[in-house]
Amino acid sequence: MKALILAGGFGVRLRELVHGQPKHMAAINGRPFLRRLVTMLIKRGIKEIVFAVGYLPQSIKDEFKEYCFSEDDRPMGTAGSLKNAQRFFKSDFLMINGDTYLDIDYQQVFQAHRTSGRLATLVVNQEVSCGVYVFSPQIFDLIPEGTKYSLEKDLWPILLKQKQVNLFKTNQKFIDIGSPQGYAQALKELK
Repeated sequence: MKALILAGGFGVRLRELVHGQPKHMAAINGRPFLRRLVTMLIKRGIKEIVFAVGYLPQSIKDEFKEYCFSEDDRPMGTAGSLKNAQRFFKSDFLMINGDTYLDIDYQQVFQAHRTSGRLATLVVNQEVSCGVYVFSPQIFDLIPEGTKYSLEKDLWPILLKQKQVNLFKTNQKFIDIGSPQGYAQALKELK
């Protein structure tokens, strides 16, 4: 299984806590959040990881030298960053927000996606997106080249209209460190 981790956001709400580094590299009990995420994904059978980076990418590139990177030279939006990484994905793949931690059976998610026959699978907890998706490579045909494009505002409405979204429901709680509250939760729960 292959995964794309979106780690290009500005992290405005965490700036005062992370001081000059991307929010994805925020220290959680002595280790960067992104390292904890990658360790969990590997434990769950995801061996090939690509990072989509943009804002302050060097600390991420230095930490994960053994991985591939897709670098945005300007803000591209979530779907724009996805499109920019197209060259790395020829078959179904996982995409996860780099500030999200969800420890679930990703093999099950992939299987549900393949069984659905749809272009996208969205992992939800009580109908809230967990920031985890599985896409078929045909998804790239729906995203314009070289333009800022949002997964939430631009791509999902198209997929929903075309009935191309599969929901994978989980009761597993997820952590989103994109806010001070989520960061505090991660400090408490990710030992």
